[in-house]
Amino acid sequence: MKPQLYYFAIRGRGEPARLALAALDIEWEECGVDYQLMKSDLTQFPFTQCPRYVDEDGDISQSNTIMRHLGRKHGLYGSGLAEAARIDMLADGVEDLKRKYLALIYQDQLSDEAKKSYWSAHIDPASATGSRNGGAHFTYLAKLVERYGAEGWAVGGKMSIADVLLFDLTDVHTRAFGAEFGSAYPELAAHHAKVAAVPGIKAYLGSSRQFDKVNNNGLG
Repeated sequence: MKPQLYYFAIRGRGEPARLALAALDIEWEECGVDYQLMKSDLTQFPFTQCPRYVDEDGDISQSNTIMRHLGRKHGLYGSGLAEAARIDMLADGVEDLKRKYLALIYQDQLSDEAKKSYWSAHIDPASATGSRNGGAHFTYLAKLVERYGAEGWAVGGKMSIADVLLFDLTDVHTRAFGAEFGSAYPELAAHHAKVAAVPGIKAYLGSSRQFDKVNNNGLG
């Protein structure tokens, strides 16, 4: 069966799964979501939210669970337990920052004042240590890639779900902060370019399949 991805007509939390499927050259069906059904049907939407991913192996909710499923099933989970653990570690670090980013978008409305505070706490390399940033900082991700990556990939010498998740995170922050972000983290900008050049992803990014709207409120 063709896999089905249930999500809204935005990039949002569904985008990493789309990118992974594109990288794998797997065709998927983009399925819209009935909001009232999502909030009431605990069989189809056990957390009353999406994305939801359905393939021959199951019916899965939670965006990072979907990514780990795709990684295990399609060889995007490194070589051996040590690399798998490093992929998980980087993925969890991405999630910490993604939550901060979503607060910036939805709670703080991407205001100039909020962006300045966000940059100071989570992006400025000078604030990586000795600051109260909740363990969420881009320096931490950059150091993990430097330590565990090879040949331009985030973990080991081949593509994994860590690369897709990191690409998506870098992408939304580059949109929010412009060239200044890439200047602060040239190694993450280079990684972003490498992932963007993967044939399936390159084709997806240049197609009409990718939604223009990043977040539901139109910011970012």
